[in-house]
Parts: sequence; structure tokens; C-alpha cells
Amino acid sequence: MILIIIKFLHYLAIVFAGGVLVGGGVIQSVYTKANEVPNLHVSKILKLLGYIGLVALIILWITGLLLSNIIYNGFSINSAFTIKIIAAGFLLGISIFVNLHVYNSSKKNIPPNKTVMKIATMSGRGLLVIVLIAAAIAFY
Repeated sequence: MILIIIKFLHYLAIVFAGGVLVGGGVIQSVYTKANEVPNLHVSKILKLLGYIGLVALIILWITGLLLSNIIYNGFSINSAFTIKIIAAGFLLGISIFVNLHVYNSSKKNIPPNKTVMKIATMSGRGLLVIVLIAAAIAFY
């Protein structure tokens, strides 16, 4: 039963992380194409989405660690899994960095740096693709 609960939490975190990635990306791209800065309310939403995404990634890591230990007795599954773990680690690092950047920007009452946000968003999307492909291969 515990395995089912952990898998459920893992899948739920995947849904939240994916929703944040898509939703936040769409909102940011609309403002970027219009060459505008999000207003205060939209900025608060983006900040909240960032926190939700970070929490989802942390839950993914915790449940993923538990699942790999319960099902496979560790991380020595295969090389695709190793690539997945490395890419997921970078993704978590980027998420933490972006959340700190947005938090500091909001404290100073200035918009986040567009260049930082663009690079982080593109890197995050690329890493997510790597994670998903590696996971598909690892658990084939």
C-alpha cells in the first residue's frame, strides 16, 4: 500500500510540475512577445507558480528516491536512469535559482532579469525533455 501512495504522490508531483512549466511558460511568452512586463497581479501569479513548481520538484525527488530504493534497491538501474538523475538535479538547481532570483526581485520591487528568466526557462525545458526521454528509456 505504501508503494501505491508514493507512486501516486510522484505522479501528482509530475502533473503539478508539468502544469507549472506549461502555464508559466505560456504566460511569460505572451508578455515577451508583446514586449511588456507583467503587471503586479500576474507577477504574483508567476511567483506562486514558481513556488508550486519548486515544491513539486522537491516532492518528485523525495518520492523518486524512495521509489528507486524500494523497487530497485538503489540507483544502479541503468545509464539512462543516471542521465535522468543528473538532468533532474540540474533542473532542481535551476528551479531553486530562479525562485531565489524572483524572490529577491520582488523584495526590491523590480521585475526579474529578462535574460536570466529566458535562459533558465529554455534550459529548464531542455532538461525536462532529457529527463522524460531518459525516463522512458530507463523504464522500458
